[in-house]
Amino acid sequence: MSRPGSAPTRHFDADTIRRGAIACLPLLPSTMIFGAVLGVLATQRGLSLGELLFMSLTVFAGSAQFVSVDLWRETIPSVTIIVATAVINLRYVLIGASLRPVFRGRPLWVKICGMHMVADENWAVTMTQENLANPGFLLGGGIFLGVVWAAGNTIGYLLGGGIPDPNVYALDFAFTAVFAALTVGMWKGRVDLLPWLAAAIGSLIGHYTLPGTWSILAGAGAGVIVAALTWREDMDDTAPETEIAADAYGAPEGTYSTEVGK
Repeated sequence: MSRPGSAPTRHFDADTIRRGAIACLPLLPSTMIFGAVLGVLATQRGLSLGELLFMSLTVFAGSAQFVSVDLWRETIPSVTIIVATAVINLRYVLIGASLRPVFRGRPLWVKICGMHMVADENWAVTMTQENLANPGFLLGGGIFLGVVWAAGNTIGYLLGGGIPDPNVYALDFAFTAVFAALTVGMWKGRVDLLPWLAAAIGSLIGHYTLPGTWSILAGAGAGVIVAALTWREDMDDTAPETEIAADAYGAPEGTYSTEVGK
């Protein structure tokens, strides 16, 4: 039930979902290309198109899918694939924690639906928004990227071996370039300097000292620790207005009813 004087609770609305999808439009080329490369790899590993698309629907994590498909051999134990993909996806623990303002006060089913459609890209785009109280924006971006990713998988699979090694044309650098561009919008000023610097140093140390993709977690962990140690109350973007918007969502992002709580 909504409180007296508040707008009806709406967890997802069509307009916000649409805006989330539109915000991810610049990611279409890189997502399509990367998805196609995975499709080509799937044909080389003997997966069917149905198996590939089922994986994309249920897992929806590009880097983990690449690792699991690459390890898809009869001589590789299933537990090895599970552990490898779990390590890569540990970053979603930190991503989920950063999305607390988005899901604060929401029921469990909203959190499950929203988090399942979280990819690195729509998470990064969502985190550039001034108001994070709306899960519809995140979901819209995730749905858009999911459709494009599946389309890329299908195209790559049908083309088979027609796509050369992505390293030849630096296609494997597509997502790196996208994230480099997205970080510009996520920069909030000097308050981010120390955490970002710690994350960079942690990643470099991890790259040269740790196996596989542990460097990602090393960098993320270093950044989170420094951010926690240097945090001050005046840095918190989740002001009471965001709490109200999350409880009585119905107004557009960035607005809230002053009657709520009276």
